[in-house]
Amino acid sequence: MYLSTEVVSLKEEILGGKMPAPYELSMPAPFDIFGEQHTLSLIFTAAIIAAICLLANFINTKNQNIVAKIIGISLIVFEITKPFIYIYGFDRPWQTFLPLHMCNFSAVLIGIFLLTKKKNQMFFELPFYWGIGGATMALITPDLDYAWPDIEYFMFFYGHGQIVLGIFFALAVLKYRPYLQNFLKMAAISLLLLIPIYIINLIIGDFTYTDPVTGETVSEIANYWYLMDTPGGDSLMDFMPAAPYHMLGVIPLSLAVFLLLYLPFLVWDKFKRA
Repeated sequence: MYLSTEVVSLKEEILGGKMPAPYELSMPAPFDIFGEQHTLSLIFTAAIIAAICLLANFINTKNQNIVAKIIGISLIVFEITKPFIYIYGFDRPWQTFLPLHMCNFSAVLIGIFLLTKKKNQMFFELPFYWGIGGATMALITPDLDYAWPDIEYFMFFYGHGQIVLGIFFALAVLKYRPYLQNFLKMAAISLLLLIPIYIINLIIGDFTYTDPVTGETVSEIANYWYLMDTPGGDSLMDFMPAAPYHMLGVIPLSLAVFLLLYLPFLVWDKFKRA
């Protein structure tokens, strides 16, 4: 007992008279948007995606299909296991980690697309608009609280990065592309899905949980597709009206992004006809 008391006293003396909680000893630094770590993560992610897509063009079709299946399996397995990892492994609230975000849908759809022999064009085009628009924006303006070595930082970049990889692999290697006749259909599906997602947000409502990193009690609301509020991190939504009126700006902006993503194909088609 005497030895144990001495050890505790020595620790308190070294640490300035205060024994930190366990989470204080290993608490990661706050996430710094466009800081050195974030910038390097973006560069490495883009470089890996570009390298895989470039090299895959120099292998035969059989091996391209094998690589496509590996990416597809990774996407599906990650999306299936991620909620369990966050909820049971990281003690995160289930209310915020259901696979209901646009990026979750993109990952599952493009994963199925890459895995199936008879490919559904819609399973490519929806992730094309949702994934490039949503996942790329997520990587540029991550909704993260802490920097690496917080494990959520790695999972965020791995999860969103492989969505972009799957889409660009289908584009640059498998040679699939979106078509103008499907544009309005993709936009309509996106708008119609706002209704059930909004209802799910209302059903889940407000909740509190204990942050496993800081130990503080946090109050939040269900915010899938960011229909109820803007993201916690910096994003283009910061320039929108306050919630819930932010959607009056988000919806036109999203449709404009969809059109911008299709613009290169529109220009290419007109160039070929000329």
